Amino acid sequence: MQLHYLQAFQALRFKQFRFLWLAQIAQALALWTEQIARPLLVLSIGGSAIDLGFVIAVRTFPQIAGGFIAGVIADWYNRRTILIISKSASTILNISLGLIILTGQIELWHIYVQALLKGIVNAFDQPARQAMIPSIVPPEHLTSAVALNGATVNTMRILGAAGAGFLVGSVGFGWTFIVSGGIACCAVIFTILMENRPSIGNKENKTFQSGFGSFIEGVKYAWSTPSIKWVLILALIYFCFGMTYMQVFAPLFATEILLIGASGLGIMLSITGFGGLIGGLALATINPTEKRGKGMLLTMTAFGFTLILFSFGTYSPNTILPFILLIPLGIFQTPFMALANSTLLNESPEFMRGRVMGLMSFDRSIITIGGALAGILCELIGVQFAQIIFGGLLITGTIIIYSIAPILYTKPKEAKSYHIP
Repeated sequence: MQLHYLQAFQALRFKQFRFLWLAQIAQALALWTEQIARPLLVLSIGGSAIDLGFVIAVRTFPQIAGGFIAGVIADWYNRRTILIISKSASTILNISLGLIILTGQIELWHIYVQALLKGIVNAFDQPARQAMIPSIVPPEHLTSAVALNGATVNTMRILGAAGAGFLVGSVGFGWTFIVSGGIACCAVIFTILMENRPSIGNKENKTFQSGFGSFIEGVKYAWSTPSIKWVLILALIYFCFGMTYMQVFAPLFATEILLIGASGLGIMLSITGFGGLIGGLALATINPTEKRGKGMLLTMTAFGFTLILFSFGTYSPNTILPFILLIPLGIFQTPFMALANSTLLNESPEFMRGRVMGLMSFDRSIITIGGALAGILCELIGVQFAQIIFGGLLITGTIIIYSIAPILYTKPKEAKSYHIP
């Protein structure tokens, strides 16, 4: 395969994708600023590792219910409008929490409520945003576009993590959340600039009964399509045992093991983001249209091994080693989601994409279990050993899926053509 060094950016030739990408930049920067600040805020007011786990659980719990309805909404209504509403709500929630912090009246329950509401907002944002991509870029650029979005998120992880650490240390948590809200407002503006494309959704009466039937239709389609079913099952394992690193283990490694505090956590996640940027751009450049399943299995296995190596590295007297290991950690983490999302989008008809991506959001709710389990395990056996166990479970799950789902790495069938009924 001959590669061109600009291949990773080919999707930006399309105007509507450029606006979506710019909105994603602003949203991701705000998200990562908040993601770094929230666990540190929990710890700063006396929260424990268990509190960290349950804050994540509260934030992802809406995706359990959201997975049922957000995908249907994304297929029924104008996806651009959904994005404008969700991003506006995100802006308001971040600024509101910042103002509460500045009053000096912040309590743990405020963080739980804000996390819950942000979870509801994100549950509706993700299916609509992902489902838009195949309608604004041609199929041959789909994987590249999704991977470019992933690389963007990781670039913003670098800036957001470093920026959050700096802001928390210099102006405090309140202004950090207010700044993140202001950045999220830019995402609203870029989304508004997109063309107002007509809804392609269900033309029947939009009632609870018809919505439930529409959701069941999406579940049946996903379950009867092996390439979608096994990607969703693989993603369950990834979210449960892999994604907890970012939101539970990393803050605890920074504050309890490496003793580097808020700014150190920002540096850790910036380094991981740099690795993720490399991984995302590499995937966008390669732009695979086949063998996505094999790529998912390989990167998830490598991610699990790197989590274990990182945890062992924190036992070493060499204080630089853990930070070096963060680069491959990011490299192997990012491609999985880009490959999974592009597979789901490629295998789904246009009128079904919102529901299929809603099921992926539903998958994310498993972080509720993973986050709570990680927090409890860290309290019982320590952060390092708990991370080793989670990395091992990630590898074990991947091996099991490899052995029972060969369709993920055998030659895929030609993509079907679908028409809106």
